[in-house]
Amino acid sequence: MGHEESGTIPSVGLGTFRLKSETVKPAVRDAIRLGYRHIDTATIYRNEKEIGEVLQELYASTVNSLCRSDFWITSKLSPYDMANPRSALLKTLSQLQTSYLDLYLIHWPAMARKPASSPENKRLRLEAWKVLNEAKGEGLVKHIGVSNFTVEHLNELSETQCGIEHAFVQMEIHPWYWRDAAEIQRAFSKHELTMVGYALLAEGKLLASDCPAIIHKISERTGLTKVQVVLAWALRKGWGVLAKSENENHLRQNLETPTLMEKLTADDILTIDEISSKQEEKRCWDPRLVK
Repeated sequence: MGHEESGTIPSVGLGTFRLKSETVKPAVRDAIRLGYRHIDTATIYRNEKEIGEVLQELYASTVNSLCRSDFWITSKLSPYDMANPRSALLKTLSQLQTSYLDLYLIHWPAMARKPASSPENKRLRLEAWKVLNEAKGEGLVKHIGVSNFTVEHLNELSETQCGIEHAFVQMEIHPWYWRDAAEIQRAFSKHELTMVGYALLAEGKLLASDCPAIIHKISERTGLTKVQVVLAWALRKGWGVLAKSENENHLRQNLETPTLMEKLTADDILTIDEISSKQEEKRCWDPRLVK
């Protein structure tokens, strides 16, 4: 993964989930000042407008020479908007005050407030995928993909006329839950998908008192923080990562991780893999229930 100018997504992005209203603005400003160039948002986060305002402030500033093409902006189609993907995308573009997105994802494989077993979900996601491909053809989005989709959901998309070549897949990834991501990568290797992980801290489990001792040991030996150890583990697997923080030091440490990831040995990677060998523990919403 490289810089957006080469058409590839920056390996570390700023996650903005749960950063609402005025809370998101200082976090985005700090992140950009430190060097972040990938900002990840979603309609359901309810912060697109504020992020758009921060970006416009930066473009207008005489202190720097940043412009739209310096950034990779990701947003996502809300489950509430599955029946109207094009109008939802246009609203997102308006909120973010941009003429295009670098990446637009279907956030969830089902319609909000519709039973997970409803056959309507498959029809809606297939139609949404067609609309996203059309938007890409129009230049409204540069890249498209999905979030929280299973192998089965992706297989459905791969069988459509649009296919899934070079699509992006964003999903929960952490030491307690990563094998589904590896299976997607393996099953669709010929399609050259780009994997991006979120919830790398496993919703706080990584920082809890019962965090596996091996994470502490690797942290002490390498001089990396526990968070950097897990980010480096994912990066070494070839996955991009999203990391959220309102703390400037943590933002800096997260962004530095790609330059430090070689401190992890091959044995470290395998040892972290084994944390979930007996039982995986998914911490976020579960698409495996969606038909």
